Amino acid sequence: MNQIIIPVFLQVVLTFGILFTVGFLRFRSVSQRTVHPKDYVLMTGQDQWPVMIQRLGRAFHNQLEMPMLFYVLTILILLTEVQAQILLNMAWLYVGLRYFHALIHIFYNKVLYRFTVFLISSLVLLAMWVLFIFEINSRL
Repeated sequence: MNQIIIPVFLQVVLTFGILFTVGFLRFRSVSQRTVHPKDYVLMTGQDQWPVMIQRLGRAFHNQLEMPMLFYVLTILILLTEVQAQILLNMAWLYVGLRYFHALIHIFYNKVLYRFTVFLISSLVLLAMWVLFIFEINSRL
């Protein structure tokens, strides 16, 4: 099921896209003197940073949390050569939801909507893990 690499790659693209954007905005905030460079050294005074930098920073950290379980699962799928099309479809759904979550977080940031998308994506990921375990167990 090598096709699962494509949604994984797109998740990586999302993570790097947010990383480079927040990095650019942080650099610009220092050059425009809206944030003191020392604030980034120790990550102090974050509540005084421009809102977009705060949102992008949190959105970036979100890409390093639950998606780690997605990366581990996809590695296991590849290593065990599980061939369940539903897992591939769910991988696409999961990554699509992660993009949607990031967009809400960065541009709209209504907690109820953001949490709803987060919850759905987490349930999709949990279902993927359960289906994977059933697939592996059926081989035994």
